[in-house]
Amino acid sequence: MKYIIFNWKSYLNLPETLKLSNLVNKLPNTKKYKFIYSPNILFTSLIKSRFPKSNLSTQNIDIFGRGANTGSIDISLIKDLKIKFSLLGHSEVRTNLLETDQLVAAKLNQCMDHQITPIVCIGETLNIYKSKKTKNFLNNQISTIFSKKNKYQEVILAYEPIWSIGTGLTPQMSEINEICSFLMNILKKYSFKKINILYGGSVNLDNIKDILNLPSVDGVLVGSASIKASFIKFFK
Repeated sequence: MKYIIFNWKSYLNLPETLKLSNLVNKLPNTKKYKFIYSPNILFTSLIKSRFPKSNLSTQNIDIFGRGANTGSIDISLIKDLKIKFSLLGHSEVRTNLLETDQLVAAKLNQCMDHQITPIVCIGETLNIYKSKKTKNFLNNQISTIFSKKNKYQEVILAYEPIWSIGTGLTPQMSEINEICSFLMNILKKYSFKKINILYGGSVNLDNIKDILNLPSVDGVLVGSASIKASFIKFFK
């Protein structure tokens, strides 16, 4: 089964979100794909009430619990809504909110404590890619985020080269497959009940078939392309 995750970021208003949610929930239930979508946090409660079987993901959480924490996205409230997934460490959050690998690690542990499946995003800049230091950089990210002392339940790791996100540029298919295979070999040193590796970064209708056919790729994390009805209908 391949994971198909739609990250709608902050592109959509409420009517647009409900329209696309309806399309996602009309996709056929098969053993081929598992569909997860990540709308604006303001809309998740309404979407869950209208589409109770939806596989929803938050776009982020924070490490503060319930209490005097203005603006906090409390993970216990996410669990109360029966939302089972959360993005962690997306490059835009790292850039805009200065999120570090150490903070991602803390959020990962919170997800494990609350039975929420984390979708952990990692990826390198263009300078690192051009310097041929991608593998070393990703290895360092993983060693900071994950601990060999912990036993993890289900975790989804999304490889998203920062230089590819929203640019229309993607690595060669052979590079994507090689990096995802490399990541899986690294992760074998850690204790997971279930681990899947996805690719994200300028995924679109022109390349999604090729990406999903790569043997080392367990699915895709799709950004701006996934706000188009034509992209969602591709999976009918």
